[in-house]
Amino acid sequence: MSNGIKLESPLFYFQSLFNKSTSADELFNGEAECGLVVKEAPLSAHLILRGDSNDIAFCAAVAKTLGVVLPLKSCTYHQEGNTSIYWLGPSEWLVIEIAGQPQVIERALRKALKGHIAIVDVSGGQTYINLRGVGVATVLKKSTVYDVEAWDLATSNAGRAVQTTFAKASAVISNRSDGSYDLVIRRSFADYIAQWLLDAGEEFGCRIEQG
Repeated sequence: MSNGIKLESPLFYFQSLFNKSTSADELFNGEAECGLVVKEAPLSAHLILRGDSNDIAFCAAVAKTLGVVLPLKSCTYHQEGNTSIYWLGPSEWLVIEIAGQPQVIERALRKALKGHIAIVDVSGGQTYINLRGVGVATVLKKSTVYDVEAWDLATSNAGRAVQTTFAKASAVISNRSDGSYDLVIRRSFADYIAQWLLDAGEEFGCRIEQG
């Protein structure tokens, strides 16, 4: 609770949707063996950044400020620690810092960057979740037309990321070197995605881990 405002996880709806035969303790942070584990990140900083990818000074300033090299190749992302940058277009990127403060990051970028740039805080409109487990490939096949299994596994710092549909909702899907996948979805679709994942992962068993 902060200033009378309750900060609530977008995946809170899972608590009211779980199978009645499963206790909330088992569903949330349970120890039961499940083929699909959904882990939400803590409330994080999500920023849309626009600038000239051909401007060497711009790219260098972003890398120095965020500690992550700006991805210039389509459908890729770069990650260092809790900060990731996703390529969205030739002049547009999505910056996510897990548990980060968007105002702090925006101020730092505006101070470091020169010329024609744009920064938009979209933290309140998105959420970030990780999917892992033996059933994740099957769930992805049910959920998106994009052939994510064809991707090579990500390296420690870079992987593949694509803007596509996930269960008829827009999403950014990316892969990790450990075989898991990350989803960035609009917060307004969180309830719908929650229901979809419970249904798609029912055959494997589904567990939620809260960040």
